Amino acid sequence: MNRAHAYKAAVQANETAGEDPDYGITMGLFSYPILMAADILIFNAHRVPVGRDQIQHVEMARDIAQRFNHHYGETFTLPEAVVDDHVAVLKGLDGRKMSKSYGNTIPLFGQPKQLQKSINKIKTNLLEPGEPKETDDSTVFQIWCAFADEPERSKCVKHLPRASGGVKRKSSCLSE
Repeated sequence: MNRAHAYKAAVQANETAGEDPDYGITMGLFSYPILMAADILIFNAHRVPVGRDQIQHVEMARDIAQRFNHHYGETFTLPEAVVDDHVAVLKGLDGRKMSKSYGNTIPLFGQPKQLQKSINKIKTNLLEPGEPKETDDSTVFQIWCAFADEPERSKCVKHLPRASGGVKRKSSCLSE
């Protein structure tokens, strides 16, 4: 379990701060890879679609399954991580990778007012209203694209006004 990225990062932070390497490291942090392995292995999936930052979870699940199968017979399917390079990391409210630990997620099952309030906090570029804006670097547009179907995305890219807050106007569609 000490190979996990999160554990190694916590140990490194402790060492940098002059603390004992295991200071503040909980059993939850240390054993999290076991929980992830259980989530992966219970479905006996051959291929598991993940983002690049999640490959290690599948690799550790595979290691655990191999060891278990060696001792107790072929029980678990050995999962393989599948990364689709066309699927980017979804940005959060502040423009960083969306993550509960960053506190920048959108509460999809929240009340409509709470949802709209979160969406209104999405970071936009610093261009003045009226200046041309591209959709490529727009967090609002990228989040919207994650939920829109292909014909809607293509139409939007073609016809979306690139000035006067056209991209920001898409935020109202996000809450629907």
